[in-house]
Amino acid sequence: MTSDIIIRAYESRDRQTIRQIACDTADMGEPVESFFGDREVVADLLTRYYTDYEPKSLWVAEYEGKVIGYLTGCLDSRRYFRVMAWRLVPQIVIKSIFRGVFLRQDTWRLLKAATKTWQVGGFRRHIPLGKYPAHLHVNIQKGFRSENIGRHLVERFIEQVEVTGLRGIYLAVREDNVRARKFFEHLGFIEITRYPTVYTRKGPHNIVYATAYGKEIV
Repeated sequence: MTSDIIIRAYESRDRQTIRQIACDTADMGEPVESFFGDREVVADLLTRYYTDYEPKSLWVAEYEGKVIGYLTGCLDSRRYFRVMAWRLVPQIVIKSIFRGVFLRQDTWRLLKAATKTWQVGGFRRHIPLGKYPAHLHVNIQKGFRSENIGRHLVERFIEQVEVTGLRGIYLAVREDNVRARKFFEHLGFIEITRYPTVYTRKGPHNIVYATAYGKEIV
């Protein structure tokens, strides 16, 4: 099957499919409904920067004319944080108000978890952006996750980063996602920091650690 899968640049017609896959795989490969019910808001948070502000760094995997996976890439993480903080998040908050999101119990559970994450230092991630200015995230639909699609997507983005002359790439993986950690370690990514995240439905204290991995481009 791998030979029939095409890795290509994102096109505007892929936008809705990217948003759908993001929600279908939002919880370690499982649907977002396991912790939150508004797909529109989640899709905005996870994909809108990449589709609307940096589409040239977004790559898709296509099989028989259908997008079955993608890589959202960013060449300037500082710009990403600025756009998210000053443009997208305020817009998404306003959109959420009109959609009644703040009347939902799962919304307040997530906000409570986010507050606890801040209290335990989960937002102080100490990623050296001067060394690793680019970042990426990969999602593949179920049924296609053993076809080396993720590797081909990452390799394509690395080629793009090399052309720009940037020094490195980083990404984050939950520590209980052993398969993903092994995948990126096999591709040469090394641990650069770890940080706690509070989830709404985990074990003691609901804390799960995440690992930030980095890869230098030489």
